[in-house]
Amino acid sequence: MPDLFDNINEWLLGQALGDDDISITFGGLATRLQDGGIPIARISMGRSVLHPVIGLIDMQWYSDTGHVKLDAVPRKLLTETLLRGSPFGEFTFGRTEPIVANLKDSDDTSRYDLFQQLADDGFTGYFAVSRKFGGETVLHSSIAEGFRGASLSFATRRFSGFSQSDIEGLERLVSALCVCTRVHNDRFLVKDLLETYLGRISGDQVLTGHVGLGDGQQIECAIFYSDLCGSVALSQQLDTKTYLETVNAYFDCTVNAVSDHGGEVLKLIGDGVLAIFPFDDKTRPRENMCAAALASAREAFARAGLVNKLRNESGLPNLNFGVALHVGKVIYGNVGTEKRLDFTATGPAVALAARVEALTRGLDAPLLATKEFADCCSDESIAMPAQIVKDFEDPVELVRFEA
Repeated sequence: MPDLFDNINEWLLGQALGDDDISITFGGLATRLQDGGIPIARISMGRSVLHPVIGLIDMQWYSDTGHVKLDAVPRKLLTETLLRGSPFGEFTFGRTEPIVANLKDSDDTSRYDLFQQLADDGFTGYFAVSRKFGGETVLHSSIAEGFRGASLSFATRRFSGFSQSDIEGLERLVSALCVCTRVHNDRFLVKDLLETYLGRISGDQVLTGHVGLGDGQQIECAIFYSDLCGSVALSQQLDTKTYLETVNAYFDCTVNAVSDHGGEVLKLIGDGVLAIFPFDDKTRPRENMCAAALASAREAFARAGLVNKLRNESGLPNLNFGVALHVGKVIYGNVGTEKRLDFTATGPAVALAARVEALTRGLDAPLLATKEFADCCSDESIAMPAQIVKDFEDPVELVRFEA
C-alpha cells in the first residue's frame, strides 16, 4: 500500500506535468509533509540557472510564515569563497553524499555558519541532498567546477530532530521535486531568453504558438528608430574592446529607456535600434503610447548626457545618436525561411522611420518625428521643412522635438 511519501511523489510528478509555478509546488510540498506528520519547519532549495545574469535561484519556506520566498542571485556574487562556506557550495564542488546535522551538537553547528544561525533560531535537525541535471555548467567564470542541478534541504525544530525514517522518506522525494524544478527552469529560461532576444510582447507571441513561417498580423503602433552616429569612424579609432563598450553604452541608453516606458525593442541592427509601442484602445491608447515613445527618446538622450560626462573624463568620444518617431501600421510576425525565422516588424512605416532617422544629422535635429506622430502628441514641436525621402513619392512633413 502506498505510504505518505509515495503519495507525495505521485503528486509531485503530476505537478511537473502541470502549469503551476514552482513556488506553488514548493508550498504544497510543505503542507503535505506537515499534514502527514513530518516535523518540517524549513525547506530550502538552491538551483543553478544557465542564464547570462542569474547564477542561482534560491527558494525558502518557513513554517512561521507559510510563505515561499524566492531570490535570484547574480552570477557575479557566486564567488568560490562564498560557495565553499555553504552546504550548497559543497554540492556545487562535487559532494555527492547527503549532509545530515544535529543542530544541538556544537561540533555539527561549527561546520557552517548557516548551521549556527539555524541553531540560534531554534532548529534542531538538518538534512540536505542534491541532484544533477544532465551536463555541468559553470556558475561563475572564476569557478573551475560547474554544477547544473539543485540542492534541497529540510530543517526541523522538533526536540529530537529528524528520525532516520524521516530522512529516508524525505530523500525519496528529492528526485521528483528536482524533476519539477528542472521543468520550471526550462520554462523560465525559454521565457526569459525569448524576452531577452525578442522582447516581452514578441516572446509571448512565440510562446503562445505564433511560431510558423508567415504567422503574423498587421498592427498599429508608434515606431522608435535610432542609430549611433559615426560608428564606422569609431570602429577605426577605438580598439575592439573599447568600441564594443561604446556600442553597449549606447544600447544601455536607448534600449533601457524604451523598455522602461513600455516599448518593445525588436531589433538591434548593427548599432541601430528598432522598437515599437503597440496600440490597444483599452490598455495602450494611441496618445499614451506616443507620449511614452517620446518620453523614452528624451530619456535616452538624458542618459547619454550623464554617460558622456564620464566618457569625457576618461578621454573617450561622446555617444551621439539620432532618434526618429513615427506612427503607422506594421506587419508584425514571423519572416524568414523554415530554417531561420525572425519575429519582427516590417513594412513602409518602418522604412520611413529609418529614413527619417538618417535625416537627423543633416538637419541638425537629433529628435525628429513625422507630422503623423506629432498629431498624436500634446507636446510642443517645431515644424521642419518637408523632406524628399528615398523610396517615398511625396515629401514627408517633419517636426523637431526638444531632446
